[in-house]
Amino acid sequence: MEKEASQLHWNATYESKREDGVSWFQDNPEPSLSLIKEIADRSSAIIDVGGGASRLVDNLQEQHFEDASVLDLSAAAIAAARGRLAGTGGQIDWIVADIRTWSPRRLYDVWN
Repeated sequence: MEKEASQLHWNATYESKREDGVSWFQDNPEPSLSLIKEIADRSSAIIDVGGGASRLVDNLQEQHFEDASVLDLSAAAIAAARGRLAGTGGQIDWIVADIRTWSPRRLYDVWN
């Protein structure tokens, strides 16, 4: 029940507010991007946990990182980011799951 309530809450949040209408919005996620660029190369497997509609994945694509994944509990958040990046040609693994119970099917070099 707790997972469903959390999903409902976060889906409602992303469905009712604009992307930049949430307190955690960053147009430019420079701190995270700088740290990733310090420790990873373009072929590193990177996952943005709780990434939702974050712009980090956009920036990873622009910087030519080849293996990016975004995990979030909210399907609405994932849909927003996916829609924003539709047609950009990048391969992104979109994962709707609860990090508290999710088991990765592969290894990641960087967890953000």
